[in-house]
Amino acid sequence: MFHIQPTPISWVLWAAMFAVPVVIILLGVYAYFFGGKKRLGNTIAVIGIIAALVVFGLAASSKYYNYIHSSSYIKSKKTYQLEYNNNQKREIVIKDYQGKIIYQYTGSFSFDRNGHGVNLVDNKTGKKTSIYIGDNATVIVTDK
Repeated sequence: MFHIQPTPISWVLWAAMFAVPVVIILLGVYAYFFGGKKRLGNTIAVIGIIAALVVFGLAASSKYYNYIHSSSYIKSKKTYQLEYNNNQKREIVIKDYQGKIIYQYTGSFSFDRNGHGVNLVDNKTGKKTSIYIGDNATVIVTDK
């Protein structure tokens, strides 16, 4: 698969790649209208259009490749897997300000944290557990 790694100056390479087919098409239009060579002008313009389609295809391929290898895509993919796979094992550990474990649970659950509360819902039983945490508590959720 073709891709160009996004960098601050990669736009220059893309501009050059898009400029080549445009120049070819303009040469074909010039040959058709001003050069008096209609057949040659048509041929050059068709070559330019094909080159433009190839460059657009390469750009789409690069965009797709860079998107599916981005951290935001991987994060959203993992989020959907966790949301729709009820067999995903997790572990939650809540520690107080001294590092002592207040609460620990391992299983298949979903959780929601709002302010000073953590709500756990077990995916198997449907039972909800609400935990109040203080200002200095640490919540660690690990997907297994």
